[in-house]
Amino acid sequence: MIVEKVNYKIKCDANGCKNAADFAIVNKKFIFSGNIYLCKNCIANLYGEISKFITPKSLKPIYKKGGKDE
Repeated sequence: MIVEKVNYKIKCDANGCKNAADFAIVNKKFIFSGNIYLCKNCIANLYGEISKFITPKSLKPIYKKGGKDE
């Protein structure tokens, strides 16, 4: 799945939203066109809901916290 910016006019797919879509979630693994079109507000709400379940892991630090090489 990838997220692409939409360059044409299309309605947001979120239930009850009447805004124009700004982004498309594209899944090329499906046989049919499974694009989901979302406006900026709806994709921000989706991001907030997903972040409750999945959080990115931080990178391992290059240096130790003590600041001295051992």
